[in-house]
Amino acid sequence: MFALRTIHAMSQFCLIHGSTQNSDCWNLLVPELKSLGHQTIKVDLPTGRNISGMQYAQTIVRELDVVDEDIILVGHSVSGIFLPLVASLRQVHHLVYLASFIPKPGTSIVEQMFDESFDMFESSWAEAWVTATQMGKNLVEDDELALNFLFHDCTPEVAKWALSIRRLLHPEAALSEVFPLQNYPSKGSHSYVICTEDRTINSKWARRAAQEFLGVEAIEIPGGHCPYLSRPSYLASILNRLANC
Repeated sequence: MFALRTIHAMSQFCLIHGSTQNSDCWNLLVPELKSLGHQTIKVDLPTGRNISGMQYAQTIVRELDVVDEDIILVGHSVSGIFLPLVASLRQVHHLVYLASFIPKPGTSIVEQMFDESFDMFESSWAEAWVTATQMGKNLVEDDELALNFLFHDCTPEVAKWALSIRRLLHPEAALSEVFPLQNYPSKGSHSYVICTEDRTINSKWARRAAQEFLGVEAIEIPGGHCPYLSRPSYLASILNRLANC
């Protein structure tokens, strides 16, 4: 078990939001990391169906131009696919996949979804996603469904605020293209964080993928898909520990 709340040397975290919220989603986590002596950069990703994965990575790298020291990248949900791309462009210290996809060289995320869909996603999420798609809607645009799948373990106040900062990324090109790297970059170490009450990403898939793709044993924490909202202090303690691995 991690020794929570232990303060170590300062690190620079780059926080990369997923496909359903803007960078304000990190606002509860940032002060928790600051209290542990760390600095943060929040990257606001652009929305666009034609933006490639490497273009997203270049956007992130540009935000890091002012940072000299090695970065700890934290990618939530879909943004896990950008982490190794960023590491191929600049020096990084650690890549943290937070309840996220892990890209597989030689294929696309869309192909992974179809090949591994029975494992990759929780069945209720997959069924709701298919139903919403057939109706021409995005699943998280519905308040009730977003609360059920994303924010179910948040306090009512935080859940209400979380609904107000939703923004859809629509990263269709990045998801459908063959992952542009043949191998994962050797720069930096890797960690994968599973949320054991996640109603989107299947924990069984995440455990296997962390071992198969990253060669690490996943770290398991309580909570749903968005622990930076429901458990910011606890998540900050985990990140604090990883910063000094």
